[in-house]
Amino acid sequence: MTTASTPAPEIGELDVLARLRDPETLRDPYPFYAWLREHAPVHRNPTGGVYLVSRNQAVRTVYQSPDLRAIELDELLEKHPRWERSRALRILSQVITSTNPPEHTRVRRAVSRHFTLRQAQLLQEAAERHCDRLLEPLAARLKDGETGDLHLELTKPLGMNMASDIIGIPQADRATLSEMILTVIASLHPTSSDEALAEGDRASEQVEEYFARLAAERRARPGEDLVSALLREVREGEEKPEQGLNHTELMLLLWGLWAGSFETTVTAMGFGVLAMLDHPDQARWLDGGPSEIKAFVSETLRYNPPVLLDADPRIARKDIEIDGVVIPAGADVRPLHGPANRDPEAFPDPDRFDPARNTSRMVTFGHGIHHCLGANLARMECAVALSRIRRALPGLTLPERPVLRTAMSLRTFERFPVTL
Repeated sequence: MTTASTPAPEIGELDVLARLRDPETLRDPYPFYAWLREHAPVHRNPTGGVYLVSRNQAVRTVYQSPDLRAIELDELLEKHPRWERSRALRILSQVITSTNPPEHTRVRRAVSRHFTLRQAQLLQEAAERHCDRLLEPLAARLKDGETGDLHLELTKPLGMNMASDIIGIPQADRATLSEMILTVIASLHPTSSDEALAEGDRASEQVEEYFARLAAERRARPGEDLVSALLREVREGEEKPEQGLNHTELMLLLWGLWAGSFETTVTAMGFGVLAMLDHPDQARWLDGGPSEIKAFVSETLRYNPPVLLDADPRIARKDIEIDGVVIPAGADVRPLHGPANRDPEAFPDPDRFDPARNTSRMVTFGHGIHHCLGANLARMECAVALSRIRRALPGLTLPERPVLRTAMSLRTFERFPVTL
C-alpha cells in the first residue's frame, strides 16, 4: 500500500491532485510534499493536465513572471465544459485573482485602499469583541468537563462575523448567507456531481440576489462598511470604466472577498491552535507583546498554509522553463504552497516550528500582483483569536486529533474537539 512517504514509483503516472485528497495525506501531507519537491518539483499531473510547482523560488516565479497570466473565461470554459453550465463556477472564475493587467490593476487599485494595515487595526476591536463573546460559553462548557468543538463553536463563527462586519452584512442575515455560500463552495469540488453543481447554482443565484439587494440598500443609506465604500468606486453602466468598477465587478468582488477570506482565515486560526498545542515550548510567544504574537502567527501561516494548491490557473504565454522543465505555451501551471513553505532552500530546518525565523519568503498569501488583499486582516484575526484562546483556556488539550477535509483547494477542518 502506498503511503505519504513512499509515493508510487512511476512519477509520470502519479496523480498528485488525487493524492492530496487522500485521508492519510490530508492528515500530514509534508512527507509527501518533501518527496515531490525533491523528485518532481515541476510535475505534469496525469489528470487535468496541470503542471504543479513545489519549490519556493519556482513558486515565486510562477506568481511574478510576465510569461504566465491568468486564464481567460473562454479558455476556462473550453478546458472545463461543465463550467459553461454552472453559474457558480462562471462567477468564481471571474474574481479579481483571475484577471490580468490592465483590468486587474484597475480593479485592485479601486479596492486595495480598503485593505490596508490601518484598516485591519481599526477592525481589531470588533474581532476582540466577537472572540470574547464566543469564548465565554465555550470556556464554561469546557470547565464543566464537557468536550467542545473549537471549529464549530469559535473559529468558524468568528470568521463569519468578521467577514460580515467587513462587508457590511446585517447580523440577522449572517448565518443564512454563510450556509448559502458554503453550499456553493462545497459544490465546486472537481468531483462534484451534476446534482451538487445544480444545488450550488441555486444557492449562488440566491447569494447574487442578496448582494444586489444589499448594494441597493447601501446606495440609498450608506454605512461604514465595505459595500458602501466600494459603491463610491462604481461607475454607471456595464462597460469597463477607465477607473473604478462597474456593477458586475462589484458583485464579483463581494463574492470573491467572502469566498476567499472566510474559510481560509478560519482554517489558519485552527492551525494556529494546533501549533500552540503541538509546540507548547513555542506557545509562550503568544504571551508577549504584538510583535511576538505577530511572529507566532507568521510562522503558523508558513508551517501549515490552508491552501493545498492555488485554485486560479496561471497560463503560459509561451514555452517557459521552470526548474529545468520546459512548460509548453498554453499549459495550466499551479503553485503548491505547502512544499514551497517548507523548502530548505528558503527556510533552514523547515519542519521545525520556530516563530523566531524570517518568514518573508513564504507564499501563503501568494506573491507579486496577486498577493492576497486580505492578508493584513487575516493576520489580525489570527492574532486576536490565538492570544485570547491562550489566555482564556489554559490547559487546553486535544482528546483526539482534529478531523480534516478538503474544500475546493483548501485543507481545512471538519471537527476540532477540545477539552480542559
